[in-house]
Amino acid sequence: MAIQPAICSQCGGSIKVDDVDLNGFCRCEFCNTPLKVIDVITIDGLPTVKSLLTNADMLVSDGNLESAVKTYKEVLAIKPNCHEAWWGLYVCNRAFDRYYNYQDKYGNSGPLTKASIMASTIDKYANRAIEYAPAGKKEQYMAQIAPELDFIRSVQSGAQDRKVGGSSGCYIATAVYGSYTCREVFTLRRYRDDYLSKHLLGRAFIRVYYAISPTLAKRIRPDSRLGKSIRKYLDKKVDRLSM
Repeated sequence: MAIQPAICSQCGGSIKVDDVDLNGFCRCEFCNTPLKVIDVITIDGLPTVKSLLTNADMLVSDGNLESAVKTYKEVLAIKPNCHEAWWGLYVCNRAFDRYYNYQDKYGNSGPLTKASIMASTIDKYANRAIEYAPAGKKEQYMAQIAPELDFIRSVQSGAQDRKVGGSSGCYIATAVYGSYTCREVFTLRRYRDDYLSKHLLGRAFIRVYYAISPTLAKRIRPDSRLGKSIRKYLDKKVDRLSM
């Protein structure tokens, strides 16, 4: 990125900073005041991250979540590791999930679907915020998602006890990863619903899978040699599907 002009907030002097590292600090050459780069630069005349975040937070307070999401994404285009923006996206998408009563795109609902949607939203947004946040803020974020994680774990335990009957389950993947609501199982279920189920050979594979997988799943443990081998294969599949 180019050298951008900035104004010192203390003396008003015009300074220049290298905005390669938006998290770094510069020092005013006139009054020697240390300044955080992201708070003083403008990029091609656009607002700074700080002003965009303030605007996005106000939009959330006003209930204008769609505009808030767009603004948080603008922040991430400038500063991809901005934990406040990732958390803002989590708050907005969690509100969307609640508004639609945790229904998936097929109209399915219930505890398993709710837990799966919660887990997906946490994985996409909240975990990113936690990854980039400083220690104190990281703890706050983790405390705020704790109730949802407890719900996900309780549903997961109940689902495994019931062995997730019917064609909605993903027996072998659940046995291998030890969770029905983890990202990998979610990705494989989406591949089943969005791709395999729409083709003749895919539907035939699904029928065969559900005919034999419940019995096989009973013999698989995540820490067994068989479980680790299957997981290695599925990890590669999930990586390809996530591209």
